[in-house]
Amino acid sequence: MLAIAIVGGSCLGLHLRQALSCFISAHSEHAIVLNISAAGWDTDSGASRVPIHITGKTVDGITVDKVEFVASDGSGISLIQGVYTLEAAGSPIATDGKIYQIPCTSATLVLDDVFTAGETINLAELAEQNSILTFCPIDASDMTNDEIYDAALLAMTYKGDDAPDVAALCQAAINRRAAASKSENAFESCGEIRIN
Repeated sequence: MLAIAIVGGSCLGLHLRQALSCFISAHSEHAIVLNISAAGWDTDSGASRVPIHITGKTVDGITVDKVEFVASDGSGISLIQGVYTLEAAGSPIATDGKIYQIPCTSATLVLDDVFTAGETINLAELAEQNSILTFCPIDASDMTNDEIYDAALLAMTYKGDDAPDVAALCQAAINRRAAASKSENAFESCGEIRIN
């Protein structure tokens, strides 16, 4: 009787360890690395991060709908097992004041037990993903107040230790637009000169 209890206890202990191991693996966070292309954008130089809208469901069926912020090296997102869609939520602001067109592409990410617990996942290395988000700068003279405001508002929501000086970035965007407007006006004035 004692032998049966010991064997039964050992089997139960083994089963509980396996179940706990599976639970820990499913709930360990994976660092997600995105490949982002944007001319002149560098968070190490003070640019704002790219806001990424993440929707989906965790392995537990919990709905996810949040915005995370990605640095120039692609870091900034951590997720547990589940199915997610990642897409740009807005434009970053470069230190020279560039504002970018928001790409329409998105990536669907399935995190399951294929990945080891805590493994870093680079979307560019997953063959089935079109994971490069390409941000094209908006022509300085075409930037609107709304585009500057929207980019600044998103930049202000990032509260990390490396949060940018949003006021300086906004001023750089305004200055960039003003400089483009002045040179455009100067060009138009030159076009009115007539040579007889």
